[in-house]
Amino acid sequence: MNDAEQLAPFLLLDNMMKRFILLPLAVLSLAGCLASTSGGKQTVTNSDSSDSRECARNFTYDGSFLAGRTYKTKAFVKNVNQADAMKRAARYIAQDGWQVNNTDQSLGIISASQTVSYGQGKTAPLSASFEQEKGGVQMGLSYSTSGGVTSPVDAVQKFFCSLIEAAEGKK
Repeated sequence: MNDAEQLAPFLLLDNMMKRFILLPLAVLSLAGCLASTSGGKQTVTNSDSSDSRECARNFTYDGSFLAGRTYKTKAFVKNVNQADAMKRAARYIAQDGWQVNNTDQSLGIISASQTVSYGQGKTAPLSASFEQEKGGVQMGLSYSTSGGVTSPVDAVQKFFCSLIEAAEGKK
């Protein structure tokens, strides 16, 4: 048996060890890049620049696909009281297919959730806050997805603005 034949099993083992070490490192490195480049607070630049609604102008999201995302907006709803805004919003949320988990009139909060498709029991929470102010109600909306779950940004923004319009009595 020559030297090459004697070393062949060790070279094969050495190549396999490199693959087992390098492959997980490459995957972790790529995951880190995706998480770090996609994170941070972002605002949406509408392709339709005519959307001057306050809910669209104040819409932001942060996080990443791997870490999860949080979407938010706020808007002032004129000439409405907190009770009517909450009732209209809760009805709209339920009619859109969400499970309304809790409404607290004294705190001005609606908590809802939606089961995630193919999410193995995961839910995505939605919170709506209502604060009575002179001349109307300040509404705040927040929706979160966990890591590995995503929602189209445009669809979330559209839902938020529709929900605020429903609280105004426009829907």
